[in-house]
Amino acid sequence: MTHITDIAIIGAGPVGLFAVFQCGMLDMQCHVIDVLDGVGGQCSALYPEKPIYDIPAHPTITGQGLIDQLTQQMAPFKPTLHLGQHVTQVLQNDQGLWSVITDKQVEITAKAIIIAGGAGAFVPNRPP
Repeated sequence: MTHITDIAIIGAGPVGLFAVFQCGMLDMQCHVIDVLDGVGGQCSALYPEKPIYDIPAHPTITGQGLIDQLTQQMAPFKPTLHLGQHVTQVLQNDQGLWSVITDKQVEITAKAIIIAGGAGAFVPNRPP
C-alpha cells in the first residue's frame, strides 16, 4: 500500500509526536512510523511512572503523562499512524520526494522526513 503525504516521521516518541503538532500548525499532513505497537517510545514502554523534571511549563510530569498530553495536542491534526512497523528502506526519487518503506510493505512518499528515533534500543539507562 502506498501513501502520499507532506512529512514522514520516523519515531512516535515525544519528539515525533511534537513534530506532528508543529507540522500541523503549518498545515502539513504527517504519517508516523514506529516499531512499537503504540505511541510514546521509551516514556511509555520503559518509564511510564517515572517523573520527568525538564519539560517546559511542567515542574514535574510522568513519562506517560507527557505522552498523553502530546497525543492530545497532536490529535486535531489527524496524523496517520503506522505502528508495529520497522522502516527497512529510505529512497529519494528523481523529483526529490522521499519514499519510506516498512517491513509490512507500506510505502510512504513524502516531501520531507523527520527522524525522531530517540535512543533507539529499549534498555534501561542506569546512572554510573
